[in-house]
Amino acid sequence: MACEPANILHLPKYQIQGTKVEEHDLHFHLEAPHPIACEECDVEGELARFGKRDVAYRDLPIHGKRVTLWVIRRRYTCRACKTTFRPRLPEMADSFRMTLRLHEYIEKESFNHPYTFVAAQTGLDEKTVRDIFSARTEFLGRWHRFETPRILGIDELYLNKRYRCILTNIEERTLLDLLATRRQDVVTNYLMKMKDRQKVEIVSMDMWNPYRAAVKAVLPQARIVVDKFHVVRMANDALEKVRKGLRKELKPSQSRTLKGDRKILLKRAHEVSDRERLIMETWTGAFPQLLAAYEHKERFYGIWDATTRPQAEAALDNWIATIPKGQKEVWSDLVRAVGNWREEIMTYFETDMPVTNAYTESINRLAKDKNREGRGYSFEVMRARMLYTTKHKKKAPTAKVSPFYKKTIGYGLPDFAEELNYGVDLSTI
Repeated sequence: MACEPANILHLPKYQIQGTKVEEHDLHFHLEAPHPIACEECDVEGELARFGKRDVAYRDLPIHGKRVTLWVIRRRYTCRACKTTFRPRLPEMADSFRMTLRLHEYIEKESFNHPYTFVAAQTGLDEKTVRDIFSARTEFLGRWHRFETPRILGIDELYLNKRYRCILTNIEERTLLDLLATRRQDVVTNYLMKMKDRQKVEIVSMDMWNPYRAAVKAVLPQARIVVDKFHVVRMANDALEKVRKGLRKELKPSQSRTLKGDRKILLKRAHEVSDRERLIMETWTGAFPQLLAAYEHKERFYGIWDATTRPQAEAALDNWIATIPKGQKEVWSDLVRAVGNWREEIMTYFETDMPVTNAYTESINRLAKDKNREGRGYSFEVMRARMLYTTKHKKKAPTAKVSPFYKKTIGYGLPDFAEELNYGVDLSTI
């Protein structure tokens, strides 16, 4: 009878003394292997039994039932050194009172399911699952060392009812990290711990002052570039104010039509189809203020067509000077933002490549998708899933190592160069 359970458990070092089946649980009574020598003095043949008790260890579920192994844990006294001890158990994670294979299983499953689900599936306490997940995440954080980027992207993500900070490598299009908050002290602390942070030459961000303050304090050598999409988005917001203001003057049927045409008005002029242009001309012809706001929005977008900073500066000054009559209040938020961030906005025209957070925005959308897929995930689980369960972008080092080089211990010669890890490849999230 003992042979069949032994095949089920696959723990050959343990002797099964009995089994018990319940509605949701399987119980196995196991005899642990007897030690040959004293674990303290290594003397053989001098051990005497000195009491025993059954200790419960959890194991992997079998056929949908939770499994508990009741291991007979004996104490032994060594007649040679007078030490009393309980021998170490093979195949067991003793600190968690479970088998090693269950421990590995929880490490994997806690990245894919909420703690409560894994706890119910295995019969463990939710806190135990959380502790194993946290320990695994900490280990992976030490193991995966991402290369410091030349162009760093800083943005935010609204996740689990809070704004989180996202950091990316813009040149390599990879994700570097998610921070629990976008507070200045948290961002500053992260940047302080960044390896070789002097390598950062450019930082792209939105117009969130705590980001700017953190970068200036920790990365004084880096040039800050405001992501243009965050700036031009404010021009669309201003146009929306004009459109919504006009709706109040319309009949309900006209108002619904103008609401439906909203997306057309937010398009760039060169993106509007012939059919959409006819619709837009109908409304802009009826409402000159709407036409003026649309054209002014287009002129603002046109600033980024400049090829040099002086050209962009002149275009911006002209745009501010030509705000349509009666719309100064509508455009006031954008004018104020441009005034507060003018240097960082204009730096866009002085970099060796166009710098935007477009890929960071893509990560934003993908992170939200992942969050919708798994309601109940904590921020820590979401962060770990994105950083450690997705393919990383790695490159072989450019330095060549002679095939005749042999590592000699004790002479301080360099080890073989490892692959460079640039972070989570955006295309695989």
